[in-house]
Amino acid sequence: MDFKKFISIHKISIVSIAIGIGIALWHFEKGVLMWNNPAYGIPENAYISWLGGTLFFSQSYWFYLIFPLLASIATGIEYGILKKNKYFYQYRIRMGKARYTMLLGFRIFAIGFLVIAIPLALNFILTMMVKPLLYPDSLVAIGPYANEIGAKLFYSHPMVYTIGYIIFDGIFAGTISLFTAVLCNCMENYFLAVIVPYGIYYALVTISNLFAWECISLNMALNPGHGLKGIACFVEIIVFTITTIFLWIIQGAKEDN
Repeated sequence: MDFKKFISIHKISIVSIAIGIGIALWHFEKGVLMWNNPAYGIPENAYISWLGGTLFFSQSYWFYLIFPLLASIATGIEYGILKKNKYFYQYRIRMGKARYTMLLGFRIFAIGFLVIAIPLALNFILTMMVKPLLYPDSLVAIGPYANEIGAKLFYSHPMVYTIGYIIFDGIFAGTISLFTAVLCNCMENYFLAVIVPYGIYYALVTISNLFAWECISLNMALNPGHGLKGIACFVEIIVFTITTIFLWIIQGAKEDN
């Protein structure tokens, strides 16, 4: 597929990526270039200053609050419209159900992955160009607590932890995109299919804030600066990913030619 054709098909995906990059650049300006950490007794450090370092900055809060909405919008509406117009029909006939389902699912997943991974990676790279890559200090009240999943890796190999977390967030975003496509196969209202994943996500965030149930606070779990509070958060995300892939495969097998 040539670049112009890709752009014409994935206009909404590009808008989602642009919104994510916009928030990342906004944070870089306000939270990195214009922020004076030493005034608050916090040492200069790229690992706690970047977009995923904490939810303290408003840009970080908003990015992780609309996280799934960016991923859903990126693929849901486009997939629904293309499916309705039978854009994928010729590919399904030529490839066969199994190969068509696998390749289309990977494509949807990859777009969702990039929508989140690109802004995060860009912000971290820009932050590294300004802030020193000092090892984070566990005595500073920014970063995962010692008993949280990945805390030892964060304080011993912060670069590996950060890159791994960007990939982890990208995988979750890819799963959201694929889940939205699954809903599009079940609903004629593609706008509703895009809103449902975010509605579930926001409901979990609200409930966790009301009752202090950190195990379902996904916006905090997806933020590297907070990390996974327990194995339950990790298991929830893994089960969600596996279930979504299973549903996509089942729908592909049942789809009529």
